[in-house]
Amino acid sequence: MKFVIGYFVFQILLLIVILAITHHTDKNSRKAFLQPNEVPEGFEKTSETFIDTKTKKTIYVYYNRLTGKRIYVEH
Repeated sequence: MKFVIGYFVFQILLLIVILAITHHTDKNSRKAFLQPNEVPEGFEKTSETFIDTKTKKTIYVYYNRLTGKRIYVEH
């Protein structure tokens, strides 16, 4: 009986660890999008867009040709 209880406790702890690692590595859970008036100079709007799953808002991708950096702007 102790083995069965130990097995279930181990499974629950393993699930908690996996969820914690997933939350920590999930970039979308921490991503803050810029507003249209906050776009730095040198960035051009691309044709890429997507819908943010949390806010359900349209996100546009801006690209800087000189640095190769991409930023995400909420509209």
